[in-house]
Amino acid sequence: MIGDSNDILSRVKKLIPGRWFAWSAAVRDALLGGISDQFAWGYAWIVYARQQSRIATSTGIFLDIIAFDFLGRFLRRKGTIDNAFRASIIATILKERVTRTGMKNALGILTGSAPVIFEPWNTNDTGAYGVHGTAAYGRAGGWGNRDLPGQVFMKVRHGIGVPIPDVDGYGTYRGGYGTGYSVYSSPAQIAAATDAQQIYDMITTTKPTGVIAWVAIV
Repeated sequence: MIGDSNDILSRVKKLIPGRWFAWSAAVRDALLGGISDQFAWGYAWIVYARQQSRIATSTGIFLDIIAFDFLGRFLRRKGTIDNAFRASIIATILKERVTRTGMKNALGILTGSAPVIFEPWNTNDTGAYGVHGTAAYGRAGGWGNRDLPGQVFMKVRHGIGVPIPDVDGYGTYRGGYGTGYSVYSSPAQIAAATDAQQIYDMITTTKPTGVIAWVAIV
């Protein structure tokens, strides 16, 4: 394989004048093999460093560092694998911002469900008398208020935590004491849902400029 000890040893041997040594020389190959091992170790780190310098190929803690550099407080949810976290970073960096649509899409990516957004001065949200299907008590529309310009009311879901994989629930039939799919566990083993601070931070960085957002997290 390119860059491993054998590859480097072969490359070095090709540079040695043929009249100096036979192609096979045990002492020389042992000496050069030790040097090749060190160069192979260094080459592996070069490949690794190059890999961590791009979002598309970065892994582990370096992906978290990239997220912090580009997005600030954009934390990986517990249990999130690299590929899923990478997709979330890319979507967040490239997403539309400072618009209602951009804010809605960003929160949808973060929590897994789109928020409910109501603008009391926007007839698309409030509906209108005489316009079929836009206003119905408890069904569609809402009370508008022109004294609340530049303000929105939002309901945002925390998102759903990820349960412990391959473990059955209490009271089910697939596990028993010391057997099957039952285990002793703790809340620390469950991937947490999105916390409130992550939601507030996302709204702050994506909401339209000058707009006040009143948020209810449910």
